[in-house]
Amino acid sequence: MDLCRSRDGSPCPVGFVGDLSDPWVVAIAEALALDRPIERISCEGPLPDRPFGENPPSALVLHRHRLSLADAARLSEWRASSSGLHLTLVVSPFARYEEAERAATVVDSIVSEAIAAEVLPGRLARRLDGDRRTAPTSARPTCLVEVASGDPELAQMLAEVCTRAGYPTRIIDDRRIGGDPPSTAPDRMLTLWDLPVLESGWPRRLQGRTLQTGPTIALAGFADRETVALAREAGAFACLELPCELEDLVDAIDRAVLQTPLSDWPTARRADSAHRLPTPRRKPALRPELAVVSRWSDPEPTPTMP
Repeated sequence: MDLCRSRDGSPCPVGFVGDLSDPWVVAIAEALALDRPIERISCEGPLPDRPFGENPPSALVLHRHRLSLADAARLSEWRASSSGLHLTLVVSPFARYEEAERAATVVDSIVSEAIAAEVLPGRLARRLDGDRRTAPTSARPTCLVEVASGDPELAQMLAEVCTRAGYPTRIIDDRRIGGDPPSTAPDRMLTLWDLPVLESGWPRRLQGRTLQTGPTIALAGFADRETVALAREAGAFACLELPCELEDLVDAIDRAVLQTPLSDWPTARRADSAHRLPTPRRKPALRPELAVVSRWSDPEPTPTMP
């Protein structure tokens, strides 16, 4: 049987195992379920022997807060018992580096839980449905991508990726984010912003940018739940972690351009030239015969007390 199709020709289900009492974990599973069938199994404690019985899915996503030696052994058993299984491990910041390194030998990829909902749907689509873009370049709406980062080399690299993906791109000063909107913006403009997470005012600036110009994809050097939640609350279309896989970045841009309704793209601010002010009105001068002339001379100085 083909990896990406079941016997009836429909997309085969994706398996998800994780603590479904955690809303963040549930959000990851729901993101995967948008494009294809998914079977979920809640698991807080030890991993089960065969979570999907004799009919394992072609792709399995596992979320764990910590990775024990027993977990690594169980993953090895899953791999050995299911030929062709694509296994993705989603980990929280509580997982230690050596634990992730041990698990890396038996899984296909490891993803941070903070960005899993953003990147896993695209990665699984490329794995199961083939390596293809969301839409060909000719079918995408015209969109200018502006790149802002405090690191000039990073900004240049991101701009080159966007240009190769078919988007007109320009680099802007990071300090412009959250300031006055451009007066000559095209109908659609998307922003890639390397978040200055050490500055307290970045959520306000992100919200202003989104309202002024259009969708913003936030990039963070260390993306945890708090940072991603703040970015989303401020209006970010997506939040990725740096360094990011280039396919994930292009996939996020494609989705932002294609999924944002035309009515949600802000209209460029009108740039009107200065107008000449009207001549101020002058009070009409009195005719001499109407002028009032005082019949009294200037009064004497008021006497003062001795």
